[in-house]
Amino acid sequence: MRGPRLHFLICRLVVPLWLLAGASYKLWERNPKLLPPPVLNTVLALDPFIWLDGAAWMDSALRLIVSTEFILVGVMLAMPRLARPVCIAVLALFCTILLSVIVPEFQKGGFAQAWKGSCGCFGASGPNPVIMLGIDAVLLALALLARPRPSTVALPRLFGLGSAGILTLLAVSVVSFVPDRTAIVIEDAPPSEGSKAAEALPSTTQVDPPMTAATTSTKAWPARPTTAQPYYIPDFVKWKGARLDSQEIALLISPPPPDDINKGSWIVMLYREDCDHCHEILLNHFSGNLPIPVLAIAIPDTDPAAALEMPCGQCQLRKLVKGPDYVLTTPVLLRLQDGVIQELVTDHADTDGIQRVTAP
Repeated sequence: MRGPRLHFLICRLVVPLWLLAGASYKLWERNPKLLPPPVLNTVLALDPFIWLDGAAWMDSALRLIVSTEFILVGVMLAMPRLARPVCIAVLALFCTILLSVIVPEFQKGGFAQAWKGSCGCFGASGPNPVIMLGIDAVLLALALLARPRPSTVALPRLFGLGSAGILTLLAVSVVSFVPDRTAIVIEDAPPSEGSKAAEALPSTTQVDPPMTAATTSTKAWPARPTTAQPYYIPDFVKWKGARLDSQEIALLISPPPPDDINKGSWIVMLYREDCDHCHEILLNHFSGNLPIPVLAIAIPDTDPAAALEMPCGQCQLRKLVKGPDYVLTTPVLLRLQDGVIQELVTDHADTDGIQRVTAP
């Protein structure tokens, strides 16, 4: 079955439905973490050049991506002449994106690392990229083998153009009028056992620098908001020189940070419990006696079964509240002085930056 039947089955039925299912799921969830890391990174990189900012730009970008996929589905369904080239182009793009995710992970840790995806640093969302690559590669091979009927090679008929136009208008309307995700009501939860253990540590586990005039007055931590955004995309570049308690995402720390977080020197680390890079930094820099206090804040979007052991016995442990999607890569290291962020590192390979943050 290499001729018209294969063309109809793959290019005008299976692949359009496959693309429609993925686009519909993205529209339903409207979760940026469902985007492959290369696509997500591209969207984030375009943020400074767009008049929209942060979550507003991300929501618009998600709708644009879904609209484009719906339009391509309409083209493959209504325009036989274009179905095969569009099908091949879409699948080739998908395979390229998946390879850009898998290859770096394979180079770091072989097949086992590639099978895990990007080390869990974006959470466990969607199918495994290796499995997805296998599916898309098989569909691409079949699309390359497929041949349409000779009559379908002619220019698109008015009926086909009209049908594609109607489907496009319908798709754009659906995507445009889907309401924004609603705010999330924050429900207070009791502290985790890890947090209780950390708070119960003797005061000798936290060594503050000598008290100075600048540190005699401690600014109280703001109250936690009652609602949260559906997702957060922190722009860490703008954090340097600002207060930690002025960042919206920081107010979602549960339970609140220690009372003296705004006094003296502190190291704050955002991490995921299943993130290899986070575990490596914790093990190499925070596993012994801590010369200055460390606040480790877990992102609660990981699989508990994949959680790694916490090597820092003297860290103050906290979590961000559950509910929102936290669109950020981990680890993130901050160096605070009297509550103000003096140094910031978001790249686990930035050894010089890590040394500056962690220096006594």
